[in-house]
Amino acid sequence: MTVYNVTLKTLCPLHIGDGDELKQDFDFVARGNRTYRINEDALLTAKVPIPDSGGRYPTPGALILESDLANEDFFRYTLKGIPRSAKTDARVKSFIKDIYDRPYIPGSSLKGALRTALGWTAWKETNVSVNDISGRSRSWAGQPLERKIFGANPNMDLLRALHVSDLFGPQQPGGRLMLVNAQVLTKKSADSPIELEAIAGDVTFSGSITIDDALFSPMAEPILHFSNRRRWLDEMMKRAQAHSLARINELADWFESSSENYHAVARFYRQLAGAGIAENQALVQIGWGSGWDGKTFWTHLQQDQNRFERIVQDYRLHKAARNSPPRKPGDSFPRSKRAAMIIKDRVATAAAPFGWVLIEMEKK
Repeated sequence: MTVYNVTLKTLCPLHIGDGDELKQDFDFVARGNRTYRINEDALLTAKVPIPDSGGRYPTPGALILESDLANEDFFRYTLKGIPRSAKTDARVKSFIKDIYDRPYIPGSSLKGALRTALGWTAWKETNVSVNDISGRSRSWAGQPLERKIFGANPNMDLLRALHVSDLFGPQQPGGRLMLVNAQVLTKKSADSPIELEAIAGDVTFSGSITIDDALFSPMAEPILHFSNRRRWLDEMMKRAQAHSLARINELADWFESSSENYHAVARFYRQLAGAGIAENQALVQIGWGSGWDGKTFWTHLQQDQNRFERIVQDYRLHKAARNSPPRKPGDSFPRSKRAAMIIKDRVATAAAPFGWVLIEMEKK
């Protein structure tokens, strides 16, 4: 085995969901500029709810007094920021955490981003084309492409040799989580407000990456045929950075040519594009907000515009945002991005994208 220590540093808000949505006044309450995640067991043990005349019980949030906010036993953790809606049952997307409420980054999230980068950079080195896309399901349409690049099935897949551990950071409950107001942006307008828990920027997580050298041995080669692609893994940071830089430059152009309320995000991308990156480092986007271009073969699918338009139509890839006109053939794709927003005087301004991290690998 070849083992690397991996350090991941967040550069902007990062959200990786656990599939749950937290409900206001049931799972959390918002007071002042903070959101309090309720410890239901402790709260309901200390304050036994009494039904009203109609037999209805109060929500857990209704039991909390201002004086209770200082009682740490009533709350699992607290977040900076509050949701835009004050309505009971307003939803917040939950960040993935361990059983002690400590957020972590699943190894599968990082491995998925690295896989996308390796596939994108290996396109011209393998005998694949957009015509390999097939099937009726858009979830599986790209599988023939992946099989040609990485291997015919999971047992023959090159990345079975790559093991990425979960990455762990702050050890306190809710460590460095904040509540972020996000929106879906088109070039001219912001739509679809979304509230979520996100790791703040400038937070460090640690883990490991292991390469199984036995799968590249002379004994394994006649079956797996991995050896001619070992260099992909040796060049993993270089390839990931090449993929990210191509995306970063295009994203900077998109935000610069859009509403002036998005220009802070454009400046963020220009700073990333000019950042000095060591050979053992790479900028990578993971988690929520990575977008279609961050999870597919992206530019390779768009080389033949007519063929690409058929793909968009056949697999119904485009869904128009509310109040947006239908997409026409030749229009840019995708037409929307996601961003963290700052709300001031009822005006929403895009502050940062989601999910960009700096990865560093050091051989043990």
